[in-house]
Amino acid sequence: MNRKEAMEYNDSLKKELEQFALMYGLEKSVGTYIVDNYITVLPEDARKGMIFLGEDSASYKAGNIKMDLKKAVIAGLEFAASINKPDSVFTYIQLIIASVFFIKKSVKQELSRMEVYVVYLLNKKDIYNTGVDEEQFIGEVLEWYQHKEGKTVGREEVVTAINNLNETKVVDFASGNIFLKEHVWGTVD
Repeated sequence: MNRKEAMEYNDSLKKELEQFALMYGLEKSVGTYIVDNYITVLPEDARKGMIFLGEDSASYKAGNIKMDLKKAVIAGLEFAASINKPDSVFTYIQLIIASVFFIKKSVKQELSRMEVYVVYLLNKKDIYNTGVDEEQFIGEVLEWYQHKEGKTVGREEVVTAINNLNETKVVDFASGNIFLKEHVWGTVD
């Protein structure tokens, strides 16, 4: 996430929480206040994410977003005490929870089946620091796919998957080698 993307994301998060605040009967400004005081969007391209393999395989780039839930909840309790309306604390906490779900949804990048296979094989080979020759790896993916699925896949499909993973900063290229940049959890069926 570069600086411009971080600013755009911060603005979209504010708009989303302003709508939630209105929906919960709070002032629109409460949504902006939560983002400005308890959520930090970091414009660092090098931030690593995590990949979860399984039924709903996806990459999560949550490393760019930090939320101080403890301070946000304490502020909500203080807010409720100051206006002497106990129901308002639950409304405020609902808004905090809504922000967590919005952040999770927006940092999720679903992976295609071929992208899942590529990530799985890179992780299985522990290609984080050592890297693997791109052409050699493409051949290994084609062979593995033939063995696993019992049918062939085109080289272009594998290359497209690798390029997509590079665009989303899941993998990186250096001197003709591929490096896995995100930690992987799970397996493929």
